[in-house]
Amino acid sequence: MQLSPSIFKAYDVRGIVPSTLTEEVAEALGRAFGTIARREGEKAVAVGRDGRLSGPAMSAALVRGLVASGVDVIDVGVVTTPMLYFAANTLCNSGIQVTGSHNPKDYNGFKMVLAGRAIYGEEIQALRRMMETSGWDRPPAQGKVRNVNIFAPYRDRIRSEIKLARP
Repeated sequence: MQLSPSIFKAYDVRGIVPSTLTEEVAEALGRAFGTIARREGEKAVAVGRDGRLSGPAMSAALVRGLVASGVDVIDVGVVTTPMLYFAANTLCNSGIQVTGSHNPKDYNGFKMVLAGRAIYGEEIQALRRMMETSGWDRPPAQGKVRNVNIFAPYRDRIRSEIKLARP
């Protein structure tokens, strides 16, 4: 697969939709991430997205790739990045947030947690190399997708940490 190396940053994958970041790239990222996750013993990956216009298409393509890699997807929908990290810590151990972060509206990207740790540097470059060569595994079965609303559990967790002073 032909990729723009510029989208593989130190701490995430991020580019301009659709010139450097396409649905094909998102799907290949899902296949590569899912392959590595399975190799590390992970069975599920949480996926969330922000409100960017390209988010639904990028997220759907990412999910297609993850499912094709044999991992189950826990789709938490439109959430903040901290909410995705919460899902990746309570519902499973891995997750990907589809987000353009602070960048202009035509950008989008992926922040990733694998087996409880944020991946960066060489691990992101390893994903790039796997995507370039289509070196992902072909599992015997596809994963499944389930939708989970994490708003109430996330809110309850935040509330449990708040201690108000008495007057």
